[in-house]
Amino acid sequence: MSDMSLIHYVAAHSVELLEKTYQQCYLVGFSMLFAIVIGVPFGIGIAYFKRIRGPVLWFANILQTIPSLALLTFLLPVFGIGAKPAITALALYALLPIIRSTYTGIQSVPEASLNAARGLGFTRWQRMWLVELPLALPIIISGVRIATAISVGIATLAAFIGAGGLGDFINQGLALNNMRLVMLGAIPAAIMALVLDFMLGYIEKKLSMRRVAKPTRRRNIIMIMTCVLLIAFAGFAYSHWFTKHKTRIVVATKQFTEQFIIGQMISQLLAAKTNFDVVEKPNLGTTAIITQAMKRGEVDIYPEYTGTAYLLVLHKKKILTPKATYDFVKKAYAQRYGIQWLKPLGFDNTQALAVRQAFANAYQLKTISNLLPIESQLVIGAPPGFIGRPDGYIGLKRVYHLHFGAVREMYPSIIYKAIVHKKVNVAMVYTTDGRITADHLLVLKDNKHLFPPYDAAILVRKATLKAHPQIAKILAPLAGLITNKIMQTMNYDVDIKKQSPAYVAKEFLKQHHLI
Repeated sequence: MSDMSLIHYVAAHSVELLEKTYQQCYLVGFSMLFAIVIGVPFGIGIAYFKRIRGPVLWFANILQTIPSLALLTFLLPVFGIGAKPAITALALYALLPIIRSTYTGIQSVPEASLNAARGLGFTRWQRMWLVELPLALPIIISGVRIATAISVGIATLAAFIGAGGLGDFINQGLALNNMRLVMLGAIPAAIMALVLDFMLGYIEKKLSMRRVAKPTRRRNIIMIMTCVLLIAFAGFAYSHWFTKHKTRIVVATKQFTEQFIIGQMISQLLAAKTNFDVVEKPNLGTTAIITQAMKRGEVDIYPEYTGTAYLLVLHKKKILTPKATYDFVKKAYAQRYGIQWLKPLGFDNTQALAVRQAFANAYQLKTISNLLPIESQLVIGAPPGFIGRPDGYIGLKRVYHLHFGAVREMYPSIIYKAIVHKKVNVAMVYTTDGRITADHLLVLKDNKHLFPPYDAAILVRKATLKAHPQIAKILAPLAGLITNKIMQTMNYDVDIKKQSPAYVAKEFLKQHHLI
């Protein structure tokens, strides 16, 4: 990758980069504001009241031990998707360094300064406000500095719950095996962390100097912090007030190439034929997260598969015909969740097990059952959630009595790298993936019919359709238009040719005169 190609790539994504950078600043800024408002009083409290010191520090320490993705997931039922759970999680992670630095700062105030304040007749409140806090401020800022660096890093994970930020680039780049996209998110995040660290370090240094009490120094610091707050407020006002007159339609997708492409088709059609404010939430996560978000009204539209809905959401086991499966999930979703299934798009992206062609020839593999004699030697690479899915490892053990030597869960893009480089013997793949042909893989026949039909269709909230019935009409031309071959080719263009999902989707829509 040449320098020039990277520059052109950044230039092509400049508008989106600015938007994601602002979202990252918004998440970090507000989470740190809440953490300071909560953490500093608690730090003061444990400095003065020994009884609460143990419980407060214990709670703050416990929060640090919870994995960030787990904490974000725990907060979803309470706050839903988006910025609220992300800001809450970041604020909770920032509490410990702020509480500890506040406590340490107050404890480090020289006894001579306290005695002088007592001699002047200061009350306890006056000593704290006029002596202890000003002297402790450099140490408090050092804790805020540490917490800010932590928050910038963790904020990239907030993309998994639709909070936006630079993590969108990183997650999508990992899903597409596109390192330029990963760098587009990682490098600005690193720069942001360094800039914030420098700014807070400068403030900490100036506060530590004797001359900090001079009005000019204090005014400079106040001006810097005021400018930062004004920039954050301006961005907040623009994103929330200037688009208020538009109807907001949220289009979500899961974490793999095909979803990105279909999601782009939906977004581009709606943007071209309506005045909606179309908000894209790619990489939103699992089926369970998106389904809950739709039930809460946080997502309006997303592409789904009949087999996934049938097994994972409705928890059915008996395999039906493709039409019967579609009819069942359509009726059940409408009755239970208020979600409408539009007509199928035309392709069936079922799961499958694949092996390298040379490996298949060596062991004469044609069906999944052929794996049984060598099962203990096999290492399978599969997407996250494979172990617990009824059409994943549970189903393979139940239907085929198949027990692998080891299971490695990883991103779909990493699975293909792993099997090509012989790090795994078997890969769980999707049949419309263009990398199957490119990597010379053989899809094993599902001879015992474990996998149900996975016909793709677009799901829309019934409330959204009732308010905006034109949506169904706009998306209707996609029904039956995308064959397995077409979808596999589009996936190939993104995964192998490194074209963007937006470009591939646009070319398809233009080819069929839809935009």
